Amino acid sequence: MIIIPAIHITFSLEKPLTVPVNYQHLLQAFVYKILPQKEATFLHEHGFQHQNRTYKLFVFSSLQSSNITYDKETRKLTFYDKLYLSISSIIPDIVEKTANFLLLSEDLEMNGVSLKVESLEFDKLDVQDSEIVVRALSPITVYSTFERRDGSKITHYFSPFDKVFEHLLEENFIRKYEAFYNKPFAEEGQVLSVEPIQVDSRDKVVTNYKSTWITGWKGIYRLKAKPEYLSFLLNTGLGSKNSLGFGMIRPNSTLPKRD
Repeated sequence: MIIIPAIHITFSLEKPLTVPVNYQHLLQAFVYKILPQKEATFLHEHGFQHQNRTYKLFVFSSLQSSNITYDKETRKLTFYDKLYLSISSIIPDIVEKTANFLLLSEDLEMNGVSLKVESLEFDKLDVQDSEIVVRALSPITVYSTFERRDGSKITHYFSPFDKVFEHLLEENFIRKYEAFYNKPFAEEGQVLSVEPIQVDSRDKVVTNYKSTWITGWKGIYRLKAKPEYLSFLLNTGLGSKNSLGFGMIRPNSTLPKRD
């Protein structure tokens, strides 16, 4: 039996919350404020090292609501009524302590709007199978960086329909796994299969994070791997930039049906 801890938070809003369409930096700052201070400091300053990379090994969803409007002129989103956010980590204390902090907090705010915790729901799932169907609660992103002849660099983001997409996700998983367990990955050959089963152009998300454009994809995917590996991915996120709010996945069967 493998337990995957996550927390799903429902906030009520003092008034409608308006944020830029590229709100990732605001959301990341909010998440770091509600994470337990000791763990947040460790993740921010150190994290888990793998060669020249650092992994935070937690992930969070995009902001969700049943009532959202988008203003094309100002490029801003407005959330009404309730706001939903999910957080997951392979570090158990992060989820539990975040929940405790939220239960005791009365002065939360985002972009100048007060938020009140209306409910907390723990998500403890047993991964027993080697195949699951997941939905991306935040965009999945993988990329490669190339150097031009003049020495400048260019980053290319891949779509789920690129053959290399699955391979890069697998490589990213192995690096994170090695970073967390601090030992070489023992298996050879393919250990992760990722198949897009309900993904189209509507799932493509392009956002600007601190002057860097990032492309990711939501949608529904079939993952095949050992239950232990699937558990790890559900905890830490699929793909790159998880601690910026990319790649949170949950079993689709546990989520509301998608139109």
